[in-house]
Amino acid sequence: MAIKSSLSKQQEKVGELFKWLPLHPNDITILSVVFAAAGAWFVWQQSILGPILFLLSFAMDGLDGAIARAKNLSSAFGAYLDGTCDRLVEFFALLPFLFSPISGLFLPSLLTLFFGSVMTAFSKAYADHREAVEHKKAAKLSTLMPRTERVIGIFVAMLLFLQGMNNLLINLMWILAAGSILSFLWLQYAVWRAGLTTGAKN
Repeated sequence: MAIKSSLSKQQEKVGELFKWLPLHPNDITILSVVFAAAGAWFVWQQSILGPILFLLSFAMDGLDGAIARAKNLSSAFGAYLDGTCDRLVEFFALLPFLFSPISGLFLPSLLTLFFGSVMTAFSKAYADHREAVEHKKAAKLSTLMPRTERVIGIFVAMLLFLQGMNNLLINLMWILAAGSILSFLWLQYAVWRAGLTTGAKN
């Protein structure tokens, strides 16, 4: 959460700096998926270009919103597209690991991590959609392992994968998987608490 908060403070400056780009913010969002897909291929090919492309993809994920605000182009569809593409980027980040020769408990850790990540994002959005939580409160719902920290962990996992450090890689994946599941469970509690507060006011 601290990392995301620190990055968010710089987003307005970044948006003003790059608003000259001749691209619509939604185009940048889509490009983040293209870079992630290319990164997945290069990670599978054991190339350092993979993690680099993944970092660029993640940077674009923050850049699109900042430019949208700087250009006054924020929209409901843009927010929807951003959330959808976030999940696609995470899928492509984990995809090369699915086809790795690493055996044992590696695959279950990947599936657990992806499940926890997707369900956390879905639960937050659905709580807002079904008005289980007030819209302003839904936007502020926190998790134990936010996406920024999770993405950093996956980036480190890519580097370990390229170096063939499989034991460390498996341990890291299980730490990320456990964090994603705990985040999902914590969010259920946070929604429940917020719902009680909302109900009391009504």
